[in-house]
Amino acid sequence: MHNIICFETEWLYNSHKGNQFNLETKLLLDCLSNFYNCNIVHRHILSRENLQYYMDYFTKDKRKFNKYDIVYFSSHGWNHTLSLEGENGDIDLIELADINKDFFANKIVHFSSCRTLANENLALRFKEQTGAKLVTGYRSSVDAMKSAIADIAYFNELMHIKNTGIILNETSKFRKTYKSLLEELKFIAV
Repeated sequence: MHNIICFETEWLYNSHKGNQFNLETKLLLDCLSNFYNCNIVHRHILSRENLQYYMDYFTKDKRKFNKYDIVYFSSHGWNHTLSLEGENGDIDLIELADINKDFFANKIVHFSSCRTLANENLALRFKEQTGAKLVTGYRSSVDAMKSAIADIAYFNELMHIKNTGIILNETSKFRKTYKSLLEELKFIAV
């Protein structure tokens, strides 16, 4: 069974983005948790400091949090970047890799944000630098509801498989079933 740590930004308060909306990722995760009886840790993050605090916290207590093998970022984003609040709020993939202190090692990392994985080479570099098992997300600007639907379908698929390499296969059942949506969002897995 896979368990999920989710970091979500405060959508309504993201002051430097014009496309504010009210989407609560926790509600989607509660559905997964109830259906699969998996564990979910959900944390709102506003700043780099919040993110760093939680990554450090979950890394320090590895015994307790080692069973959480999916890290889910739900935020605004841009070219190879996550958007957080405040001055210097944006954090790019390589900065994130630099500050991770082995937090992502052997984990599946999913970026549910616009264009964070627009550059496949940087996505691969993030994976190699952090030791992540699988890195997924979107290369385009995405509609919030469509990406939420794709996220829940993706996590549903992960709950059924042991070999995450299947997600990389363009002819997998998951890719065939959600082909149109994944192509529209420019889903990428490395």
